Amino acid sequence: MRHRARRKVNQFILHCILLLGGALMVAPFVWMVLSSFKPSLEVISINFSFFPRRWTLANYIRVFREVSLGRAYINSLLVASCVTLSVLFSATAAGYLFSKLRFRGRDQLFILTLASVMIPPHIVLVPLYTLMNRLQWINTYQGLMFPFLMSAFGIFLMRQFIRGIPNDLVEAARIDGASDFRIYWSVILPLVRSALAVLGILTFLWNYDEFLWPLVVVHDNRMMTIPLILGHFTQAEAKFPGESMAACTLVVVPVLVVYAFFQTQFVKGISMTGLKG
Repeated sequence: MRHRARRKVNQFILHCILLLGGALMVAPFVWMVLSSFKPSLEVISINFSFFPRRWTLANYIRVFREVSLGRAYINSLLVASCVTLSVLFSATAAGYLFSKLRFRGRDQLFILTLASVMIPPHIVLVPLYTLMNRLQWINTYQGLMFPFLMSAFGIFLMRQFIRGIPNDLVEAARIDGASDFRIYWSVILPLVRSALAVLGILTFLWNYDEFLWPLVVVHDNRMMTIPLILGHFTQAEAKFPGESMAACTLVVVPVLVVYAFFQTQFVKGISMTGLKG
């Protein structure tokens, strides 16, 4: 009884610490959302109040009037979605190639693929821009997507997951006459759905939040993505923090929607990733 009571007390203390930590992490986001409904003078007022004294939608109206947020949403969602699909296909295909197929130089090619992760992206920034300029892909969707269509991290992650699939399943499919593509599509992919969810969410968020490459390759306002619009808006509207809070809130909405739809798969995949490690 004493041991059980001590365990319950420890669990209660642990839950209180976790709740406190969660509240500290969520509080800035909640304050940002609430501040987006405050007038700018109230946001910077020395009389701090967590909740708005006077609720207003003027900040959101001004954001939609001053910047082409709708076009930026389309650009960001289109680029992030296409890149995510490309990464999922290439990573799973390469993961199957490196884990289940045997050919000369397989391990050396995999090491070379991993070595690309150690190259800082800033080093290849100028060569990539030169290549995009020669291909005439400046201010185009192709230029925004091209550097991110494949991911060495994604290939490594999927290889580790696919290696855990028993070889007997692959051999049984081959005995039944299945081709390598049929094995990849009908056997491998259904067994790595959790890993696909993790990789898909991370890839989508990384590309949705990408700022440096769009800043380099995009010069036309019609091709600007959400991070570029937000950067220009917050810099130009530094004296109006209410509008900046509203713009930041609108930027975060798609991220929350994606996470809400794939929350279960994401948590399951993260836990499985820890087990694989």
